[in-house]
Amino acid sequence: MKFLKSLLLCFLFFGLGNFQAQKIEKISNEEQSRFVFVENFQNLLLKNYAGKRNQINFKNTKLTDLKIQYLKNSALLAPEDNINLKLLADYTFFSFYPNINAVILKNHSSFKERLSDEEKQKYNAIFLEISKQIPNEIYLELSKITDEINRDKFALTVPYRFEIFQDLFDENQRKRIDIINFLLWNVE
Repeated sequence: MKFLKSLLLCFLFFGLGNFQAQKIEKISNEEQSRFVFVENFQNLLLKNYAGKRNQINFKNTKLTDLKIQYLKNSALLAPEDNINLKLLADYTFFSFYPNINAVILKNHSSFKERLSDEEKQKYNAIFLEISKQIPNEIYLELSKITDEINRDKFALTVPYRFEIFQDLFDENQRKRIDIINFLLWNVE
């Protein structure tokens, strides 16, 4: 069911994007590269990690609440038209696989309003609380999976020279966020 929702979302946005692209005379190489990257990353996730995500059994109400906030914030990134192809590619990417650093913490360049330091601290406390509730054996497994995803994602970004992280922070926080991103991918 998750796969079908993701596939529908992908077709909806790529289809609308292709329709609008006919009106655009020239699409830059960077824009094309972004869409190729998004498609390759989605395929990689489905091929290599969809089965692994179904094996992880971790439920948490704060995680569900975070997913709701994520969906609200990501809706703010949705382009009003499909002419801004960079934003469309980013929105398609974030709609398929969560990136709480970009969407919840509003570190994506398209957000006009930034979070205050107090709000960021509140969310970081929630992230820490969620990660503390994950049993050690599941946390270790999630850590391995997210390391693999990041390695694969980096390999996909090298030809395009995209930045992987929008903000630099300590490795423990990055690991927590990577794990929560993966867990949010599981939340329906």
